[in-house]
Amino acid sequence: MTDRRNFIKKSGAFVAASLSPGALFSYENGLQNYEQHSGIKPKRLQKGSIIGLVTPGGPITKKQLDSTVEKLTSLGFQAYFTETVLDTYGYFAGTDEARAKDLMNMFANQNVDGILSVRGGYGAIRILDLLDYNLIQKNPKALIGYSDITALLIAIYQKTGLVTFHGPVGISTFNDFSLQSLEKVVFKPKKHYKYPYQREPETDDNPEFDFYTLIPGQARGKLIGGNLSVIDSMIGSAFEPDFDGKIVFLEEIHEKTYKIDKMLTHLVQATNIRKAAGIVLGIFNRCSSDEEPGFSLKETIANTLKVLNIPMAYGFPFGHVANKITLPTGTEASFDATKRTLQLLEKAVS
Repeated sequence: MTDRRNFIKKSGAFVAASLSPGALFSYENGLQNYEQHSGIKPKRLQKGSIIGLVTPGGPITKKQLDSTVEKLTSLGFQAYFTETVLDTYGYFAGTDEARAKDLMNMFANQNVDGILSVRGGYGAIRILDLLDYNLIQKNPKALIGYSDITALLIAIYQKTGLVTFHGPVGISTFNDFSLQSLEKVVFKPKKHYKYPYQREPETDDNPEFDFYTLIPGQARGKLIGGNLSVIDSMIGSAFEPDFDGKIVFLEEIHEKTYKIDKMLTHLVQATNIRKAAGIVLGIFNRCSSDEEPGFSLKETIANTLKVLNIPMAYGFPFGHVANKITLPTGTEASFDATKRTLQLLEKAVS
């Protein structure tokens, strides 16, 4: 990964628009007849790999698309997208059927090596029952994104066993810290990778970015998680996450403190998160409410989750922040809440 600091500079971005988009496919609801396998790893991405760009949730602008292409090109990749990537349908990037079809075409297209969501927004959860999980399972590729993309990362992992990646989207800030983590998980993987910690700049006076232990202890298990509000909306559906024996990672942005309490309480009462091995909390950015007296964010999280009595720590660098580590759903990891460390115990890609 060279010249990271200049990745945003104009570099004659190449869009692989000449690629065959893959034959149009027809499928019945993949929920009905998929055969699950555990631990399917996509191939690692490398310079020259072709990255398919998708918008499974909210719409993007031409400027955001061009910026994403420039970033990928400067990092040595080729970008590929179809004309539907710029579609707008209300507050979605096209109809549910169109967004699902575009994502499935990226998995089906043999020229595409990996898939990156350009942004989150809202809408990915609406296409979960339109995806062909058998096709995805037979064409494993690295799918990368976060926030609203949480729904896809969890659903695809649970329905197919394919490892997915909670990492940057196309419009994210691709700084050195974020790129180094992405590189060591997806591009040049290490069998044992201990995640670094770096506090967000200019947040010393903001307790939302503090790094602390809630419940000490150690845990081991496969990673699963993502955005809290997205996971909360999956509860009770055919795509509800299975937390049994897992290390659960959670993050959030721009929710009032009492709503954090509400969603965490729902998680505790309505899922099997009590059987989780541990909980890794990212940054709950702009989730402290000063509008009325009450509990602090730290008190809210501690009071709501203490009933779990499992290792738990807050403040890891992932979520809606500039400095992001990339977390592979379905990969074995160890977590030390006392020392506040997280380490992968296997490569996430083949």
